[in-house]
Amino acid sequence: MNKITDPYDQHAKQHPDRPAIIIDGMTIFYREWAKLVLQTAAAFSQESSVHQRVAIFLPNGHLFLQVFAGASTAGWASIVGDMRWKQEEMEERLHETAPDIIVADESMRKYLHNQPAKIILSGEISEWLFHENECQPDETDNPSFYIGFTSGSTGKPKAFSRSHRSWVESFQCNRTDLSMTGEEHVLLPGSFVNSTFLYGALSTLYLGGTVYILRKFSTGRVMDVMRHYPISIMYAVPTMIQALINGGWEEKSRVTFLSTGAKLLPSVKHMVKKKFPYASIYEFYGASELSYITVLKEQEQAEYGDSVGKAVHNVEIIIRGEDGNEVPPNEKGILYVKSKMLFDKYLDNGEETEKVFDGEWATVHDIAKKDKDGFIYILGRQNDMILYGGMNIYPQEIEKVLKKIKGVEEVVVFGVNDEYWGEKVAACIKGDVTVKSLQAYCLEHLTAYKIPRIWRKFDRFPYTSSGKVSRKELRKWLEAEQA
Repeated sequence: MNKITDPYDQHAKQHPDRPAIIIDGMTIFYREWAKLVLQTAAAFSQESSVHQRVAIFLPNGHLFLQVFAGASTAGWASIVGDMRWKQEEMEERLHETAPDIIVADESMRKYLHNQPAKIILSGEISEWLFHENECQPDETDNPSFYIGFTSGSTGKPKAFSRSHRSWVESFQCNRTDLSMTGEEHVLLPGSFVNSTFLYGALSTLYLGGTVYILRKFSTGRVMDVMRHYPISIMYAVPTMIQALINGGWEEKSRVTFLSTGAKLLPSVKHMVKKKFPYASIYEFYGASELSYITVLKEQEQAEYGDSVGKAVHNVEIIIRGEDGNEVPPNEKGILYVKSKMLFDKYLDNGEETEKVFDGEWATVHDIAKKDKDGFIYILGRQNDMILYGGMNIYPQEIEKVLKKIKGVEEVVVFGVNDEYWGEKVAACIKGDVTVKSLQAYCLEHLTAYKIPRIWRKFDRFPYTSSGKVSRKELRKWLEAEQA
């Protein structure tokens, strides 16, 4: 299989009446799905193009996946646009990625009138697809099919591209590391702008399972689907699982939560076991550039809960010191991976791409350590490092300690400029807890110089489109408050 959509025809022949996609009570069976994707691919193959790129600005739904899968089949790359982007932000990213076609929701009409690309609005798609021409086979070897953007929580977002081969290889992780069979019922409660949920959809369709899509996340919608359908797996970011717990929901079905984007708080894991007694938790660690790196499985949570797990079956990991050599177990260094799942490049940014690759190895400069059993512990990112009086401090190390305190829902630690010390450690907290209790706990569990000097409590945190806390925005809030 060379493309992420290659198995659809096989599924249509072997399981024509198996549901491929279910949304709002509407079902698309595999016999229909395979035809829809081929029809969409045929429409793309008739279009003239320079880069063979399409920008998609559509809400969550089967139409989004149909356009994405059809473009992929035709050898086009899809740029996943966020309908929440401001005008200036949208124009900047479209200029950077230069799509030949923009497929957008009707509500986007007024924002796209200055774009040089061909515009197809959602109400015009059926007419665009209405012809009998067949998809012309794409002869390109392993073309790019996906252009996304790094979250940008700590700096300007960068566009990156991925090839079919990288995701087809990652789909094997679902089979080998999660023991998926292709008969799973998979709930995707988040936006396809977040690659976690887009990947969840396309990997499930590749294997032959059934995808359940929510147009918009809400705990009520999640529980309604979970109680009316045989959901076996739910992709999630920690904030979603936290929301289910905060909402007081309970469920006794056997569901597996696949969580990624950040570590789940120990308190949240405890409550999941209490409120969802038959649920399993799997935590993935990865990056836009590197794909899957590690998985912490359900049976490993008790003993290795602070880790991000062990390398998935098709990934090699090495921790290197400042001299570039591998460090001994339990010593910190920069994490490098080697796999067939790496991204292609940052778009038109060779200098930044070179910073990721070192021969066959690649890194996003996460600081980590590996224990004697092969479990990986993430300490922070090199770029996030705080320099306090000449001492190196990694924010995630402090965050891990603070997250263990009862009442803490979320915490973000970063450095704030200081004339004397260089930087001071600032901690932003959300939850029912006092600063005094936080300080007392830190005195017992942290070296003195790592204890935050600045404490701020917030009722809510800002988030990126991928569901992660936006450190950049939170830093602005803190600076505004200090001013």
